[in-house]
Amino acid sequence: MSIENDKLLERIEQLEKRNRELELLLASASVLSRTDLVQEEPFSVSLIQSLVLALDSRDPYTAGHSSRVALYSLWIARKLGMSEEECRQFHRAALMHDIGKIGVPDRVLLKEESLTDEEFQVMISHTTIGARILSKLEPESRMVQATEVAKYHHEKMDGSGYPEGLLGEAIPFFARIAAVADAFDAMTTDRPYAKGRSYADGVKEIIRCRGTHFDPVVVDAFEAVMRERLGREFDRYVMKHGDLV
Repeated sequence: MSIENDKLLERIEQLEKRNRELELLLASASVLSRTDLVQEEPFSVSLIQSLVLALDSRDPYTAGHSSRVALYSLWIARKLGMSEEECRQFHRAALMHDIGKIGVPDRVLLKEESLTDEEFQVMISHTTIGARILSKLEPESRMVQATEVAKYHHEKMDGSGYPEGLLGEAIPFFARIAAVADAFDAMTTDRPYAKGRSYADGVKEIIRCRGTHFDPVVVDAFEAVMRERLGREFDRYVMKHGDLV
């Protein structure tokens, strides 16, 4: 009976996770399609939607990744006290953080096995490709934010990231936020070759890398907002494993 109960609980957790993923996609789409924003800048919104759709169509296993990363980034920005207008504009920039993967060949982008050193160099070029793609956006202030997020969201606080190995506060702040959101979604998403971690495990890993990979201020805001929004899962995790820290 205990084994059956464990399997049932695991299935319930899987269904809850899938339901939450759908809720995240809807919430992110809702932010982007707000009537007042579409009327204000209809071309930029439709362009963003087209670019993200083109990217998602390349890799069905990561479809929805851009939208979830954008939503997590939005939540963090709000928790950090940024204005709502700044948060919404950042949401757009975060949506396009991986747009450079459009320029990565399928043999690398869709490869299920470990990448060779040469293939890894091709993969990481998506950061600079994305920055070039977004460098012509207007207005200039939003273009700068979008290109920085695309180019630097894989940089790490200890300087071990890419493409430039920036250290600490040399990494643009919005890229530091997107870095946390991107890493969290990557580790909690199921792939053909690996099952994603639970959300609670993902948050715990982000906390573990606080100060080395990720900005401590951003991590603290991320932990706070995820505890608020995923309360029941955190409660179960703490009961089973103890607290996250």
